[in-house]
Amino acid sequence: MKIVPLEHDPVQARGYLNDRSLQIGHILPVGDGLFREHFAIGSSFLLLKGKAIDAMFSYHTGRDKHVPTARFRVVTDSLLGLKEATRVVEETAVAGEKLVVTTTVFGYDRKRLQALKALGYIVGASLPGTVSLDGRRFDYNILFKDLGAAYKSKPQRGYARPGLYKRIEVEKAKTPKLKIRGYKREDRPLLDKFITHHNVIRGIASGVFEDLYPWPLGGYQQRVDFGHVFPIVCEDELIREPVGTVDLSKDSAEVMQHTMSLGIVVKAEYQGLGVGTMLMDAVKTLAMRLHLARIWLGVFDGNTPAQNLYRKAGFEESGRVPGWLQEGYVDEIFMTLKLD
Repeated sequence: MKIVPLEHDPVQARGYLNDRSLQIGHILPVGDGLFREHFAIGSSFLLLKGKAIDAMFSYHTGRDKHVPTARFRVVTDSLLGLKEATRVVEETAVAGEKLVVTTTVFGYDRKRLQALKALGYIVGASLPGTVSLDGRRFDYNILFKDLGAAYKSKPQRGYARPGLYKRIEVEKAKTPKLKIRGYKREDRPLLDKFITHHNVIRGIASGVFEDLYPWPLGGYQQRVDFGHVFPIVCEDELIREPVGTVDLSKDSAEVMQHTMSLGIVVKAEYQGLGVGTMLMDAVKTLAMRLHLARIWLGVFDGNTPAQNLYRKAGFEESGRVPGWLQEGYVDEIFMTLKLD
């Protein structure tokens, strides 16, 4: 077998993917945008058997607090192709001193799930009922493999321990007058400012330093404009500024259109004052208006206030995947809320 970059034969690769589009959660043929979303130039490869494609896969290294991990996606009908692709992925991850590799499998793809288990992958989290096909509900499975056995000396950093992202004491807002309202374009600069506060950015998966914006500039607003993200804002009427926001993000997979992922941030001075509870109540109403059946989220193990908020809102733990660098090396906990 021979491995070549995807750009070696993008036309054949596109046809190969469309013949197996259910493996990435699509029914319709995949357009250029979705094709590049799943298999981007520079990080995607073809596994050739002669001149024919036996497998195609992408490999992405983690960034920011996900830097100890790598993730991959494989499309193939061949057990040999799957084995060879995962071998290359794991060797690449070890060369980059990654501790864990992850991938995802839709619950209806049982053969792939069993094949990955046979290769040593563990189902860390299963999001119940978040996949729909032919009127039946399936789980969305997040699998991982601990690469520790591949190292003579496991490359954990001794400085990665509790206290690395220690909270900063801030003065709480006094007698706020809170209200929930819709998101406005002019909210973005104000939200961007408080999202980058140390106490806020420490609780989300992106960002390392205070004032470092956690997403590509303009990227969030573009996703709102395209109808991929649906935000709600909590405002303090005394200062006429947003002090918290929650959003629902749509997955591109056609088999996951009845579910969205949730993200929430609250201004440091307003944490613990009921903003999160108000936002969670509002987002459940939004989810029902969007005709959703499930919403789900990820939170790092150790973020106790957030976990308590989610449990209070009715979310239940659906599993965990290791490898996040936060208070040392911790798990990312996945939680799901059933609405129907």
